[in-house]
Amino acid sequence: MKLTSRQIGAVGVARVTGALLRCGYSVLLPYDDYAGYDVVAEKNNKFYRIQVKTAQTVESGRTKYRFTTSVGNGFNIPKRAISGVDYVACWGMNDDLFWLLPIAKCKSITTKLCPSTGGGWRVFKNL
Repeated sequence: MKLTSRQIGAVGVARVTGALLRCGYSVLLPYDDYAGYDVVAEKNNKFYRIQVKTAQTVESGRTKYRFTTSVGNGFNIPKRAISGVDYVACWGMNDDLFWLLPIAKCKSITTKLCPSTGGGWRVFKNL
């Protein structure tokens, strides 16, 4: 069964949540889905708003995952950079790899990341 994009996103949020919990963070989830962030991680009274992005496959013929690091659909809602978060957590499903990007590094509509630069759940150890 092929997953819908909404299901893929839910799996990504669950996977990132598990990694954060494993690193000792408390994880808060927003009640609504329009908050601009997917999870809030807390440790030692410090809170971090995180938007989760998931890519299911590496681009055809390439060795990079392509993550959409913008909001808006480009048609009736113009695409613009993500704002209102501290980090973007990217998860490559095929290789179970994570990348943690400070929001300042997410200026373009898409971000391409190589599997060789990804890491395991420990990338969340020191936000």
